[in-house]
Amino acid sequence: MAPIYLGVDGGGTKTLAVLVHNGTIIGQGLSGSASHEADGGYPRALATIQEALDAAFNQAGVPWDQVSNAVLGIAGADFPEDFEALHEGLRGYFGTVPYRVVNDAEVALVGGARSGTGIVVICGTGTNVWGLTADGRSRHIGGNGYEYGDWGGGIDLARAVLHYAFRSYQARGKKTKLESAVLDALGYHDYDELTRALYLRMEPYRFLTLAPLCFRVAREGDMVAQEILRTMGRALAESAVGCASALGLTGATIEVVMAGSVWLGDAPHLIGTFKDTLADALPFADAHFPDLAPVAGAALLAAQDLGEDPIFWRDALRQFQVMRDSGD
Repeated sequence: MAPIYLGVDGGGTKTLAVLVHNGTIIGQGLSGSASHEADGGYPRALATIQEALDAAFNQAGVPWDQVSNAVLGIAGADFPEDFEALHEGLRGYFGTVPYRVVNDAEVALVGGARSGTGIVVICGTGTNVWGLTADGRSRHIGGNGYEYGDWGGGIDLARAVLHYAFRSYQARGKKTKLESAVLDALGYHDYDELTRALYLRMEPYRFLTLAPLCFRVAREGDMVAQEILRTMGRALAESAVGCASALGLTGATIEVVMAGSVWLGDAPHLIGTFKDTLADALPFADAHFPDLAPVAGAALLAAQDLGEDPIFWRDALRQFQVMRDSGD
């Protein structure tokens, strides 16, 4: 029997697990955030990963001992302590099945780049940038939040929307349609009511609904919303350029993969500014959406670990519809 491989893409918002046999996805499982940085810490993250795995195995109808190898790309897996905690929690669940845990940016790049190398710029719940060269050198830029030089992703976008909406309401900045749109989107009558809700810690996923709102208002011509998206595009491009510089790739032909749900926003200002800024510093960069979804990249890595042909697996996985975004 041909080997069965398991791939997991555990993002900041959702987790997807797939079981693959002969290049065909035979089982998928979906659950919530796999990041220990979200509410609930490691216990919640581990329970979420196991929920996605259970769903995938239930759909596939195969036992654990038929899995030949597994790769899990997990958001927030940045430091040795993170990997140690994840292995401690997963070891008993996997038993004798070989597996390894990597940062979710790695599976996003391996799946997303047609060559399997280059730079991935994740813009999902948060941001992350990871580069890999053909000779195996890698570089990780950011992924830890604003204080560490990052700016971008759904959380930062939602915060910026609130920032400029409040400034508009209080006559401290330019008037913007975001002022009224925020109240409508969140269901509050006025800014006093919204202020109290934020002070009492609004449920985080409700807050993230302001990210797609920014794209809608920008598309309607609002200059403030447009500039928020342009600022994010410049910041993300600068992170990609920093990664390329660290790897000595500034003059090379290089794939730059745009992975994550925020890239899919329906206004052109984010991607347009990102590509323009990127082109100024990396003239030979090929910026594109992922060739394969990150979870397929995880399955591809699991197959490559055992010497499988990456070209066959990439071609086979491309035929099947799986989630196109990292969900980070």
